[in-house]
Amino acid sequence: MASKTPWRAIGLMAIVSLSLGTGAGAQPLTAQAQTQSPPAAPTDAERKIYDLAFQETLRKPSDPATLVGFAEIAIKVGDLEGAISALDRLLLIDGDQPEVKLELGVLYFRLGSFEAARGYLEEVRSSQRASAALKERAAAFLKEVK
Repeated sequence: MASKTPWRAIGLMAIVSLSLGTGAGAQPLTAQAQTQSPPAAPTDAERKIYDLAFQETLRKPSDPATLVGFAEIAIKVGDLEGAISALDRLLLIDGDQPEVKLELGVLYFRLGSFEAARGYLEEVRSSQRASAALKERAAAFLKEVK
């Protein structure tokens, strides 16, 4: 039987790194620093890519690769809500995705929605599918939202 989630190879951890803006080993900043640093304005080229990726999500609203791609671009241009929407749709496809839940927790953290962040991060920390590294990252963010 084929894997239910072949899109995992796309590198969802790259999204986590991108949303943090500092790479895979990044630790959470304080909640205040995370929510106060405005993203750089997207370039015209980034905006065009974003618009094309958004149109693709309208054509393929349940395609995991399309949703992951859009989320990556949305994070890069500062549309955290758009990235959240795309990643929430991934959870509708397969609700037991600790990588996606970690990213959602981080995105809500960045928006200052600490209760929503806490819910996703606690799910990662208690997930049997989450790696030790994912659980450790979730725990680091949870310390910041308490």
